[in-house]
Amino acid sequence: MSMNAVRRTSGLAGIFTAVALILAAVPAEARSDASRSFTLAARQWLLIERMTNSALLAALEIDVSPRLSAIHWSRDRFDRTQSELRDGDPLLGISPTTRPEIIGALNRVDARWQRYDSIFREIAASETISARQIRALTESHAETTEALAEMVDAYEHFVNGGYNHTILSTTIDGVEQLRAQTQLLLRALLTAAYHEDAASERQHLARSTQDFGRMLGGLIYGDPDLRLMPAPTQGIKDELKRVERMWLETQPILESAAVGDAVSESEIATVAQHANEMALPLTMALLMYLTL
Repeated sequence: MSMNAVRRTSGLAGIFTAVALILAAVPAEARSDASRSFTLAARQWLLIERMTNSALLAALEIDVSPRLSAIHWSRDRFDRTQSELRDGDPLLGISPTTRPEIIGALNRVDARWQRYDSIFREIAASETISARQIRALTESHAETTEALAEMVDAYEHFVNGGYNHTILSTTIDGVEQLRAQTQLLLRALLTAAYHEDAASERQHLARSTQDFGRMLGGLIYGDPDLRLMPAPTQGIKDELKRVERMWLETQPILESAAVGDAVSESEIATVAQHANEMALPLTMALLMYLTL
């Protein structure tokens, strides 16, 4: 499965899916190194999403100090991770990158990241956030994540082999997509509030909310059309039900925002809290699936 296809179908979630798809084809002697590299690449996506969300939440004066601290930590972590992917890290068991196509991809990410980071620095120095800054942040976000997808493409071409899409693998992919979508839904809510083309952003939020709810329901109860199996063990079901309980509080807020209703700061804070808290049970469910 090519990363171009993944990008068209899943966006950010495709990066996490690609990690699982590609590692199945990595030779045993290289699997550990490749696994760590893919994990780091996937984490870069989450860092970008969380930084963007933190900036928008800070602009709404929601937990400003913790949000700015989170941005500072994430910026530093992103820089260090790029260095680890490029130069290797013996403590992490990662070898230095030597393949020209991967080095080129890393260079493109670094170039996009410099512009993205400059916007964060400008926002941090401002007492308020302007529409221009939000527009620049949104545009730079798209450019940076596109470069990250190209970087994963470069890793994919280094790995030979295939992947058999069973119903179990499709279900595992679904869990990965939900984990990524938690941050994407929060960003969709925030950009719908800020973006000049709010109607278009609200349409995107409505579709994303519907897709998340259907995917979560399919993972718990099964969905033949999505090729999702019901939760196969009580442990997996319990973790997914934890997500469902948080989703039942989050969904009405997102649906209200999607039709243009005003959303309070406390409601946005609730979505932000649940977006972060959903990650743990989804990760636990994923680990349980991988042991089946």
